[in-house]
Amino acid sequence: MPETGYSRIVCTKCAAQLPVAGYACPKCQSSLAKVCGNCSFQNAVAKNYCDRCGTPMVLAPAASGASPFGSAAPAPLPNAALQRSGPPQAPSLHIVEPPSGLSIPAAQRREPGAPAPVPEGHYIPPPPPTEVSLSRLRRRDSRFSMIFWAPIAAVFAAAGFLYYDYQKPQSAIPRAAAQYLDALSRGDVAGAYALLSNASRIRCTLDEFRAGREETPWTWSDISLARLEPEAAVVKYRLQVKGQPAKDDYLIFLREDRSWVRPYNWNLLQRAEEAFIRSDPDMALIMAQAAVDIDPRDPMARGYLCEAVYYRKVPTQTEKECAAALKLAQVYPSKLSLKSLYHLHAILGDTYKNALQKYPEAVAEYDALLAFPDLTPADQCDLLLARADTRLAMGQNPEATADLQAAVGICTKPEDLGYIRKRRAALSEAPPQR
Repeated sequence: MPETGYSRIVCTKCAAQLPVAGYACPKCQSSLAKVCGNCSFQNAVAKNYCDRCGTPMVLAPAASGASPFGSAAPAPLPNAALQRSGPPQAPSLHIVEPPSGLSIPAAQRREPGAPAPVPEGHYIPPPPPTEVSLSRLRRRDSRFSMIFWAPIAAVFAAAGFLYYDYQKPQSAIPRAAAQYLDALSRGDVAGAYALLSNASRIRCTLDEFRAGREETPWTWSDISLARLEPEAAVVKYRLQVKGQPAKDDYLIFLREDRSWVRPYNWNLLQRAEEAFIRSDPDMALIMAQAAVDIDPRDPMARGYLCEAVYYRKVPTQTEKECAAALKLAQVYPSKLSLKSLYHLHAILGDTYKNALQKYPEAVAEYDALLAFPDLTPADQCDLLLARADTRLAMGQNPEATADLQAAVGICTKPEDLGYIRKRRAALSEAPPQR
């Protein structure tokens, strides 16, 4: 054990004592500490004064038993003799040199907080670090970094997942639909109006939107996502109107400015229908086109546009809009009834036959019309005669004869029966087909 007052270098793990300061323990490669000889506080090996008591920390010299300040004891100072003879005189000051072997350090000023000076010859610089000790420190720093950053990364990852789950369409669309239906069912018209698309609010005022609401109480339940596209979605829900059986109903939502909004065009469709009633196809066309602009996926809006361009005698546009309306009706739910779908097929068949002379397409439309349920005899008579005419134009005389024969047992109007006799006579006089 070193003498009291000297500092010593020890290993913080295995407690091995080293004669000089170093970077790591040569036995276990653990860190070293400089133990204060005054208060036994463990300091860094590079410290020259104790962090606790401020005492200079000096290591024991290489020779055992040597005192850090020398072994020679100072000699006593000689007494100054006083002379009392004669008048009193001021005593003279005699400065006695200290005996050899006693070292008196010079006074030095030190700023507050500055480290205590180290006696000359007692500081031993640490050896350069070895590759093994550096590797251990790098691994320790890496572990400390992982311990610090891992919880922070986990928190950010969890927050990102929650935000993604909240914003993904599978969650955002049903939430928007529930907010819209809840506002309407509670009578909060302004709250539901705020969830409409920008184009809807431009073409429909709040008062007009309020006027279109029904007074009969109703409730909703069981929201689900029926169809999802990048920019549109169909929501299915259960509608319960007071006094009526519950039924499935649908809503279309569009993506707009990172939100899902409801396209509303019922007010425009009502105006288009009123224009048809008063025989104003131009106004009906304007209203139907505006309704399509608000919701391009609405089969009813596209059907009104088909009818408007048909009355304005624009066959190519009629073909485009009617075909689009029938295709949308197969994909998206709508309020189009069987009668409305029948009307669209009839317009498209007449356009193919009489305006565009696309006879195979016309025959396909008449086939689709004859497959509709609950057709009256008058409807069947008109369709058979139209298909017979189309087949005659195509040169399919046997098929046309079969249609005329089937029409004989269905048609009742004299003009229809006269037309059948005339066509059958012409076919009987025609040369046989080769």
